[in-house]
Amino acid sequence: MREIVPVSKVKNVLRFEKKDKGISPGRTVRYQWLRLVRLRGDPFVLARGIAIGTFIGLTPTIPFHTILIIFFCAAGRGNLVAGLVVSLLVSNPLTIPLQYYLSWKVGTILTGSSLSWEQVKYLMGLARDASMLEAVKLIYINSFRSMVSVLLGGIVFSLPFAITSYFSALYLYIRRQKRRMNNLIKNNHNDSESSKEISHN
Repeated sequence: MREIVPVSKVKNVLRFEKKDKGISPGRTVRYQWLRLVRLRGDPFVLARGIAIGTFIGLTPTIPFHTILIIFFCAAGRGNLVAGLVVSLLVSNPLTIPLQYYLSWKVGTILTGSSLSWEQVKYLMGLARDASMLEAVKLIYINSFRSMVSVLLGGIVFSLPFAITSYFSALYLYIRRQKRRMNNLIKNNHNDSESSKEISHN
């Protein structure tokens, strides 16, 4: 007689097998995107969360991304899940070098800083191998004067993306909400019509 295996155990086994084979970046991005699209709630709250996540995710403040998103979502009444998911989408190992480079480039243009890209890469390399507290001490205390231009450049670089993401998300979530309302009204109308026909017969 065969042993019956609970469904939860089967799912866990499949999950571990997938991890062993390696996580596909494309599948991870698609999964996070679907999470974002399927979020429910007030479109304005969701859009604020997305704007905050986009802004913080693109700024060169990697050790503090999660903390800053939690703080600004609480202060600005944005959806925290939307903010965290968007931050993961815009700030990942593939995009981080580019966003730091653009932050440095914009910052040097605005401030005329003499900080070279090689110095920024060196600091980022040290911070990547250090603990969070050591990274904070290294970049934002010891090298703060050098990194001011990069931080300023990151803020200026991120702002247009945050504004664009807010209005884009607001439009999409409002459109989805209207579509759901129309479908609900249509279904209720069909149900009432069918009930009238049954009572008439």
